[in-house]
Amino acid sequence: MLLKIASATLVAALAVSAAVQGPTPGQTHRYRAAAGDSLLSLVPVDGAEFLPDQHFDISIELHNIGATATPDLSQLKATINNVPIDKFFKSSFAAAESWNFTYAVDGAARDANQMTTVTATRLALRSVAIKKSGDYVLSLKSGNQTVDATWTVRKISSRKTKNLVLFIGDGMAPSMIAAARYISKTTKFGKFGSNFLELEKLGSIGKIATNGIDAIITDSANSASAYLTGQKGWVSGLNVYADTSDDILDDPKVETLAEYIRGNRPKMCIGVVTTAAIYDATPAAMYSHTRSRYEYQSVADQMLKVIKPNNLTWTPKPVQADVLLGGGGSTFCLKTNGTACKSPVDYYALYKKFGYNVVKSKAELEKAPTTEPLLGIFTASHMDTWYDRTLRLENLKLNKKSGPDGVGSALDQPGLELMTQKAIEALSDPKRCSDGFFLMAEAASIDKAMHALDYDRGLADLLELDRTIKATKDWALKHGDNTAIIATADHSQAFDTYGTVDTKYLNALPDDDTNILGAGKDAGIQFQKHLAIGEYDTAGWIDSVMDENDMPTKWQGRYRLATGKVDGPQSVENWQIRDIPGLGTNPLSRQAVIENTVLKSKFNITSRESIYQASPAEPSGIKKSGMNPPTDSQSVHSLQTVDVYCHGPSNWRQHCAKVMDNTELFFIMAEALGLGFRSTYRNN
Repeated sequence: MLLKIASATLVAALAVSAAVQGPTPGQTHRYRAAAGDSLLSLVPVDGAEFLPDQHFDISIELHNIGATATPDLSQLKATINNVPIDKFFKSSFAAAESWNFTYAVDGAARDANQMTTVTATRLALRSVAIKKSGDYVLSLKSGNQTVDATWTVRKISSRKTKNLVLFIGDGMAPSMIAAARYISKTTKFGKFGSNFLELEKLGSIGKIATNGIDAIITDSANSASAYLTGQKGWVSGLNVYADTSDDILDDPKVETLAEYIRGNRPKMCIGVVTTAAIYDATPAAMYSHTRSRYEYQSVADQMLKVIKPNNLTWTPKPVQADVLLGGGGSTFCLKTNGTACKSPVDYYALYKKFGYNVVKSKAELEKAPTTEPLLGIFTASHMDTWYDRTLRLENLKLNKKSGPDGVGSALDQPGLELMTQKAIEALSDPKRCSDGFFLMAEAASIDKAMHALDYDRGLADLLELDRTIKATKDWALKHGDNTAIIATADHSQAFDTYGTVDTKYLNALPDDDTNILGAGKDAGIQFQKHLAIGEYDTAGWIDSVMDENDMPTKWQGRYRLATGKVDGPQSVENWQIRDIPGLGTNPLSRQAVIENTVLKSKFNITSRESIYQASPAEPSGIKKSGMNPPTDSQSVHSLQTVDVYCHGPSNWRQHCAKVMDNTELFFIMAEALGLGFRSTYRNN
């Protein structure tokens, strides 16, 4: 009898498992929006969630694999809650579109250039919205292909706070937060007590899973887009569901939090602050829609205007942030020979016509009035790290065309703390911003330095973010404590600490073991060099980087963290900061590798790629073999969940105290501001 019950339970469990179909295993796929290997697909996908009246596009694709016949969607039956989908939205499908595309069934087929051809037909409804909260059941049928999906419009309760600040430490893995604490905070017989980082003391703590739809490893574009739209996405995509066409601007869009605020809260202000170029992925997720984050000019264009290729309908207004501070002058200054300028339009002049005060240096930012919209662009591309723009100003002269006008070196760059404080001042203007503000501030070069294996510069920028969070929290407490603060990362990098290093001993040890083994005998093993690494009980305490003014200026200590990444190109590690960065790096950082043109020719690498090896210009240290494809010049992102810390009303910040998908943060922010509930903030 027990056996029969157990068998019945197993059968039921298997039935449930079959009903909940996961993604098809594989490194490549024809189209991840298709359930399993279905030829019919729908986006937004099954399980998508929205705010009331949040705009989005609907796209239905039908594929024909390995044939030239165009799929026919003329007999498509599509309903939502048993109502034909076009009638439900009171909108007509655009004319059917068709195209061909190719994909590789796996990595072997890709490398052998054995591509599979697919013909696709698409029907689309553009810029639709559902006003009432609840579940909406969709059913699609075309021939023998079917799709069933459920969308949910979330119910948002009353507004909890007037202002919201979202801090993003780009690439900031929990292990980086721990490392930053150990190099900057003191302990008493091993106990930190209350001496944790400021972000760690914000309040509620949660965990965020960062994967997208197409892959388990995300990039900043689709991870930031998940925060700003509530939708999972594709690598390199900004606020879109990727389709299979070549056009990077026709992919189905989803309205961002900033767009939603602009359309529904006319007296609420919006700010974007970043140490990257303002067209970089994370800031761009506030305001742009594209399949490719790398079309920088197109991305930058969308801050002031809605781009409608082929007259595609898109109702939401452009964000037109009230404050926009960061790098990226190359997309603002008019394209001119001999400069770094690339824009076909003088955007500095255009922003002035839109009423913005334009500043281009730290000195100008400090003096800028806060009673009008503010644009601050301080470099041609990404801003430099805290280490170089604070401690090694002479390094800023290495980039000869880094200025915001595409000429000269950017020698007077503000930091994240000043930019954030100035943004908050401007966004608090009682006339323009009487209904509060939403500010996104990004510490971008945590990620950029870690990509370059420049751990010290990355941790220095993390500490700058921590000081900025403290200053913002102090401001909030002094101004009515009606500002919610969220600090998180968009994704992780596979960085960690496994011990400590005695750098004096490391430098004294021989670079190879030929003095013991003999010339040419396993010279690359470096047994002796590894003796400088301490583990477990020999992983003693390290030198602090903090000076008497509690600033991280002491990066030359003898005892350092033994840190590293599980990935990365071939490199040499000695755990000592590279005071002189690599020429041409942006931001200025370590240059761990060089291109190997001989190997590139032997392995028939395409012209857009190369093969990299450890740079012979690097100081001596422990040699590390590359763990990435040889075409990678930097390390990459990782799967690790990221931390999220929240400060604000207790009946709101409790929503942060859980493990969640990255899409959930969108609704947590909407809950703070009561989006979809009422239009203005009322002090209780």
